[in-house]
Amino acid sequence: MGNTGPESTGPSAAPATGEAGLRPAGAGGGQGRQVPDVRLEGVVKRFDGASAVDGISVEVPRGSFFALLGPSGCGKTTTLRMIGGFEEPDEGRILLGDQDVVGLPPYKRDVNTVFQSYALFPHMSIEDNVAFGLERKGVPKGELKGRVAEMLELRRLAGGWPARGTH
Repeated sequence: MGNTGPESTGPSAAPATGEAGLRPAGAGGGQGRQVPDVRLEGVVKRFDGASAVDGISVEVPRGSFFALLGPSGCGKTTTLRMIGGFEEPDEGRILLGDQDVVGLPPYKRDVNTVFQSYALFPHMSIEDNVAFGLERKGVPKGELKGRVAEMLELRRLAGGWPARGTH
C-alpha cells in the first residue's frame, strides 16, 4: 500500500493467494462493480510530526483474503489499527463496505483484530476461543457450531485441543 517501489520502506499489500485483485483506490471498476470490503483514500497518520502512514489509497475487493507486507516500522500495524478504529487518521477516509468509519469506535466497526501479541483464553478450548467473538457479535446459537467448525477447518485446526487450564 502506498509507495511500493524498490526504494520504498512503506507497507505493501498483496492478496495471500498471489492472485491479482488488490488495486489502488479508484482503479478499474465501472457500472455494477461490487463495493470493496475495505477502501482507504489518502490515509495519513503522523506521530509527533513524523509520518507513520503517508497517503495510502487502496481497495480490497469484496471477499478477498489479503496480506499487508513490509519491513518493521513501515506502518503496517498503524494502518490496521486505523481500520480497526484503535487509531484515527490525520487525513483521508477509511470505508468498510460503503460506510466511512472514521470517527466510529472499534466496537461499531464490522471488523475483527488479532494483535501481534495475541491472547487466547488458556482456560478455554480452541472451539470456545473461536466461538467467543461470534457469540459477542450475536451469531445465533443454531449457527454458531457450524461457523466455528468452518473456521477451524479453514485453518486446519478441526479436532482442536482441550483447554490448558489456568496457570
